[in-house]
Amino acid sequence: MSIPRLTEIFERFERAVEKLTSFITFISTDHAYIHQGKAFTATMTTGSIDAAYKIGFKTPTVASGKFIHFRPLGITTSANYVSIIMYEGDDFANGTGVVRTNRNRLSTETSKMQSFLKGTTVTPAGTILDYTGIGTSGIPAARSGGGSGADQEIVLKQDTSYVFLLTPAGATTVTASFFWYEEEKGIA
Repeated sequence: MSIPRLTEIFERFERAVEKLTSFITFISTDHAYIHQGKAFTATMTTGSIDAAYKIGFKTPTVASGKFIHFRPLGITTSANYVSIIMYEGDDFANGTGVVRTNRNRLSTETSKMQSFLKGTTVTPAGTILDYTGIGTSGIPAARSGGGSGADQEIVLKQDTSYVFLLTPAGATTVTASFFWYEEEKGIA
């Protein structure tokens, strides 16, 4: 296909060309899923902790038809190093509910996650999916994660429990932002 032909095609679709610069526009998959009401966030803080702290969630049922495409955490610590291990397959109990928010505030779509709790009771022993750490002793407000991570997403199993085990080196407060989208496909 020739360049003049491609230009003609894009000019037919008025929204494909940005008006100020005349460049072809595009948005990321994450951005598109936000617009479609498929992207969700759960944010939480631990309060001051100095021992292991657990966060658990259970993915949508098979009947829901939804798969969780989970992105890396956005996380900060107020003081000390915290190791973070993500486990698959450990049942958890108790805890405090974490609010799940649709990233498109105009959408009426709600998350199909069965539960999302912080401060849960569990002894993680399942499959380790991810292991990372954040912060160093004595350096406040160390942080990791953030807005990117499409290349590091994990497509999670349906109707399965997942647990994050946060283990601090000393007293600290952890603030975490979980980001995922819920899609009808788990595999291509």
